[in-house]
Amino acid sequence: MSVRPALAKLNHSDVRQRRRAVRHLFEMDDPDALDGFEKLLDDPDPWFREKALEAIEKWAASKDLALIEKLSQSAENSRRSLAARIAVRAGGAGLAILSQLCTDDEANIRLAAWKARMLVDEASIPEALIVEDRAVRRAAAEQVSRLENVDSRVILQLLSDESESVRASALGIIQANSSALDDDVEYRLNELVSESKGEVKARIASILLESSPNKIEEWIGDSDTAFVNRFARSLRDANWASFEGLPEKLNSNASEMLLIRLLRGERSESGANLRNDLLDDDSRSAEMRSQLIEDLIGRPIPESTLSIVKELADSNDVLIASSANNLLAEQ
Repeated sequence: MSVRPALAKLNHSDVRQRRRAVRHLFEMDDPDALDGFEKLLDDPDPWFREKALEAIEKWAASKDLALIEKLSQSAENSRRSLAARIAVRAGGAGLAILSQLCTDDEANIRLAAWKARMLVDEASIPEALIVEDRAVRRAAAEQVSRLENVDSRVILQLLSDESESVRASALGIIQANSSALDDDVEYRLNELVSESKGEVKARIASILLESSPNKIEEWIGDSDTAFVNRFARSLRDANWASFEGLPEKLNSNASEMLLIRLLRGERSESGANLRNDLLDDDSRSAEMRSQLIEDLIGRPIPESTLSIVKELADSNDVLIASSANNLLAEQ
């Protein structure tokens, strides 16, 4: 069956014949079938109306501008949503449709329209960054992250957004593109790091590690789990032992959780020395010292550390002694 006979059967009195024609037209995948499906938009059977929308999404092109405009003005959300997804196919006229849909009463339609618009019109991104809808601003931030060159003023705008998720998008942009970190952006990050917590704080601190190493002492005492997990990875990636005076600062000011995460599997001389100092320090919690010992199981152990562990095997603290003896049993 060719397209023409199948289109004719869309008007057949037998609904089974009509459904068979619809399926066949989809199988043929011929855009010329769209005219027949457009008529089905007003069919009393919801199945045919749904298939009409599928066909429009599949085959509509720039020549179908009038149809796309009709959909964008429909009272039905599903039709306006479809118009938002396909309007870009109509070129400049499609952008005009999207601009209108960007003010739609339905949030999901506004978001779809903004996303489509920003993909083809970078000039619309600054406008999207100041709309009230947070989801649209997040989408704009995601689009900014795909740009080759990002104006630092845009980064500052993102970093000043009231939404944490939008600010987090800005951090991703900076992490992916170090050239985005100019003096103004760095100043703003230093403001934000003191206002933030958890993983967001850790991401900011990680960005500032190289430019503001003197700030590390302010961060290492944080014992929040989300912060510690992320920041410990960043310190390890940055070769923390090479930071002048950092091992000593860690010994005196770091949270025990950070010390445990940082020293897990650490094989540098600085790491071994810091671990030895912590194991030898009776003022430290039994939980931390025990964990440091347990983390050594199955790993190479310096003689200096092994000597301390042998002494701790006779510790009065049951937890420490148990961990020490577990480690020694593996040697």
